[in-house]
Amino acid sequence: MSTIAAQMHAVEGPRGRVAYERWGSGPALLLLAGLGSRARLWGELPRVLAGRFTVLAPDNRGVGGSRGGVAFTLEGAADDAAAVLADAGFPTAGVVGVSMGGLIACHLAARHPARVDHLVVASCAARLTPGHRRVLRVFELLFTRLAPPEAAEVLMAFAFGGSFADRFPGFVDQAARLWTLDPEDLPGALGHVAHLRAGWDLRPQAAAIACPTLVVAGELDPIAPSALTRELADAIPEARFREVPDAAHSVLAEGGAALLNEIVEFLST
Repeated sequence: MSTIAAQMHAVEGPRGRVAYERWGSGPALLLLAGLGSRARLWGELPRVLAGRFTVLAPDNRGVGGSRGGVAFTLEGAADDAAAVLADAGFPTAGVVGVSMGGLIACHLAARHPARVDHLVVASCAARLTPGHRRVLRVFELLFTRLAPPEAAEVLMAFAFGGSFADRFPGFVDQAARLWTLDPEDLPGALGHVAHLRAGWDLRPQAAAIACPTLVVAGELDPIAPSALTRELADAIPEARFREVPDAAHSVLAEGGAALLNEIVEFLST
């Protein structure tokens, strides 16, 4: 196994402190994770990518080392991400955003276009629909009614398709452990839910995205249905759309090495 290790950093921005991990060397690659997520959610992925990129992985506003500061918004999270890039010394970066991180990534590309040279967004919907609002209510109930490890275990049923979960049960167990909220992060995660339940529509921002963009969806995603992710791709000028068969919400993991190699090639062109 590689001996590459993360360096821990933090920047004091106008919206509060943002903590992030830095891995490897090379051109910058910013990883933006989903609801309630700290950098640790990425597991081994930063280490894998660190041979090609300087990987930057922040804790989302309200959780981990980014607790406190101004209340979470997608626009504010995009500004936090821009502050991370500036603090790390990179004028521009490739950006990969997953789930809520994909929404943040789109806002980053629209609000700070010079900061993003390539954009990959996965498992995120163009807008809030009634069905998505109900999914967010499920998150809220799980966070408030169950202990964090139990909530994470339940959410794995949404995160992975049945065939993947059956073939790789150990991987899914590890994902549940990585995704388990620290008790101190619960208020921040609920803040993410509340902001998203108030509604969003990325289509106006998406139309302003000018960098090369790859949009990835899981065919069986119950959280961000593929049709809504395709709608986002259609709203971004000249974006490529890629649907992964039989995958649910954790499409980057479910797509395996083939999808990861496709993403690395896209980011490197």
